[in-house]
Amino acid sequence: MLVLEGARRAELRRACALAGALARRCLLVAVDGGWSTCRAEGLSPDVFVGDLDSVGRAPRGIPAVILPRDKEFSDLGGALREVRSRKVSTVVVAGLLGGRLDHEWSNLMEIAARARWFSGALIPTDRGTVVVTARGCRAVTVRGRPFSLFALGGGATVTLSGARWRLRGRRVRPGSLGLSNVTGSSLRLRVHSGVAMLVFPS
Repeated sequence: MLVLEGARRAELRRACALAGALARRCLLVAVDGGWSTCRAEGLSPDVFVGDLDSVGRAPRGIPAVILPRDKEFSDLGGALREVRSRKVSTVVVAGLLGGRLDHEWSNLMEIAARARWFSGALIPTDRGTVVVTARGCRAVTVRGRPFSLFALGGGATVTLSGARWRLRGRRVRPGSLGLSNVTGSSLRLRVHSGVAMLVFPS
């Protein structure tokens, strides 16, 4: 679980619940300013990753991966590299939308660019839940709820079942093709190529 600066309490609670449902063991990573967020919520990170531009100095008492301030990737990008090196299978992110507008888009694109490293990324936000995957997923869903499927990057070939509008080996390009679908009682997405994003609005 990666905690970014600006993660709200509700997001943290949902992220903790998701991480706990996925695995018996969870690695809690404070990503730079996410250290202050963790402390404010009484969470004890297992590791810190960041360039210290939001916290001033490295936290004491936990392992820290200090990144250079002049670099060609974000602190989130550094954190994704770190958890990949620790053989993490699924990433849960709290605080994706908690910062500046350009940071929000950069965070999403960073996760999409690294999607093949993981089974998937689950991102609870105040406005809904986002799933990014280069493989696919299955979900138990409430019938009749809106959701959307988008391709990230250059496009994705997907098979989608359990929804009002299904796709079978369909090439989806960035755009509105998958906007405003409707859930059945279960949903199954298979990603044949590329990276796909499911958005479940609140």
